[in-house]
Amino acid sequence: MTGFQKFPPDQLQTLRNELMQSGLDSFQAAELLSAFLAQHGYGVSHDEARTAASRIESVNFSLPSLQEELERIAFIT
Repeated sequence: MTGFQKFPPDQLQTLRNELMQSGLDSFQAAELLSAFLAQHGYGVSHDEARTAASRIESVNFSLPSLQEELERIAFIT
């Protein structure tokens, strides 16, 4: 998404830590991603959030990768 505002690195780090260390299943992780995006004024489809959560769980996402994933699934509400 062109012109997408990047999320603050400290917030991305907190989100990444929660996703990687909390033991959430993909539905819970999708809810966390949805809530994070909603706090920043964006929406996300539940299917896209679950798919993203599964991708994030399968690899050790870097902060830039997490940023890109959020940009990919977010839409303006």
